[in-house]
Amino acid sequence: MNSYFQISIDAKGVSLVLIPPTDGGEKIKVQELREYLERIGVLFDPVAINSALYNMGEEKVVLFLSPIKIPTVDEKCKMIVSQDKMTVTARIYPPSEGGKMLTKGELKQELVNLKVKFGIDEDAIDLAIDGKMYCTDVILAKGKLPTAGRDGKINYYFDTNNKARPEIKEDGSVDYFKLNMLHHCTKGQVLAEIEPEERGQDGVDVFGTITKAREVKKPKFDYGRNLEISKDGLKLMSMVDGHASLVDGAVFVSDIYEVENVDTSTGNIEYHGNVEVRGNVCENFSIKTDGNVFVGGVVEGAEIEAGGNIVIARGMHGQNKGKLKAGGNVVAKFISAAEVQAKGYVESEQILNSTVEAVEVHAEAGKGLITGGKIMASKAVNVKNAGSPMGAATIIEVGNDPEMKKRFVELQKDIAEKSKSISQMQMILKATTEKIKSGTKPTVEQLKNVQMIQQTLPEQQKTLAAELQEVQELEEALKYDDNAHIDVRGTMYQGVAVTISGAAKTIRNEYTFCRLIKKAGDVASTNL
Repeated sequence: MNSYFQISIDAKGVSLVLIPPTDGGEKIKVQELREYLERIGVLFDPVAINSALYNMGEEKVVLFLSPIKIPTVDEKCKMIVSQDKMTVTARIYPPSEGGKMLTKGELKQELVNLKVKFGIDEDAIDLAIDGKMYCTDVILAKGKLPTAGRDGKINYYFDTNNKARPEIKEDGSVDYFKLNMLHHCTKGQVLAEIEPEERGQDGVDVFGTITKAREVKKPKFDYGRNLEISKDGLKLMSMVDGHASLVDGAVFVSDIYEVENVDTSTGNIEYHGNVEVRGNVCENFSIKTDGNVFVGGVVEGAEIEAGGNIVIARGMHGQNKGKLKAGGNVVAKFISAAEVQAKGYVESEQILNSTVEAVEVHAEAGKGLITGGKIMASKAVNVKNAGSPMGAATIIEVGNDPEMKKRFVELQKDIAEKSKSISQMQMILKATTEKIKSGTKPTVEQLKNVQMIQQTLPEQQKTLAAELQEVQELEEALKYDDNAHIDVRGTMYQGVAVTISGAAKTIRNEYTFCRLIKKAGDVASTNL
């Protein structure tokens, strides 16, 4: 039981009775006692009260306050509304001898006076009235917090990993004929299923004000051809035998277009889905597809553009005109005199006199050689041997130019300013429209301002959209920058030009079995 206080009035005047706590109850709060005494109009010595409370032990203490008598003190209640308006707490103070006791009706009227409408606890009111729990918090009303609910989600029943790398065999080479990069599916197979959302319950405070529950996300299938949704709208099923993939949140099922060779018998190939070439892609021919491309032979001076992965089992003779461009990864036994762009990684045993741009470049299997040309990776280059003993001109760049970071910061600031300006213009247009609807005629100056905004707003919105797109692209490019590195698992020869996040160095002494990083503005080596 908490410690509490009580007023005693007799012929001598007014005294204060201090009752100690029991069973680990709280001590009397000095501020609460002083507020109570001021409320009932009793003169008191603050120093004497502080001293009495400080020295109080396990026995009741009687402290004389004033010879000036006051009327009998009734039992009193203090109501406290929490800052978030979710609870109303009562603290009851005892009467002096002969004082009137609070009734349940009076306590409920206090709640009415406070305009409390929700969550009133009748049992707690009875406890406050009958329990004589003085100087103790009794929660008389409690609001209801909104429940979070649960976002819906989509469960996928196929491997959605588009970053799987080929396995290296025991002899250190890669089996380019068994890459297992397709996720096969059959007609009627359920590839994805929606787990429906659950809406949370609205909250309400003690005054009856509703707090809306958070809006939950309702998932929706994004998918391409060869797929259908079940009647209940919860399952996504394949309509054909083929292979499934997840690209930027969209499910695709492609059947495979197969040819022996890409040559005069086929001409250039444009296809929506996967293309499999069992033989070779001959010089000056091209393949364009939004799926994956698999070539069992070699590619000779040709161009391949794929929305997914490009896999060439025997390699690429670019002849200084061949190009590979992949929305996913590029895997080839060797790449020679070619231009390669990949939004994922590039994997090859040898990269010779080529220009390669990717997130990661791996040349570790087999000879593991990069010599000649220019390699650009935003995250990492992993190579066994780079350059050559004869000093072949080889450039390896990882990370991004510091100017990209500067541009990213500038764009973020400009976007914030443009967004604010656009918002203000939209508010002016809305306010003017509402004025006209209400019958208020705008001034000539206001009309000129509106006309200027109508001309300026579309251009500002177009510029903002372009800057948002650029920021998104820069953010994607910069996300690996802080950890950009080059791993050398064999030898990096003299003459190789290295750049790591803007820090440049031409190799003068060979590096072996090390990691190159940017440190204190320079290229430095550490142990693998």
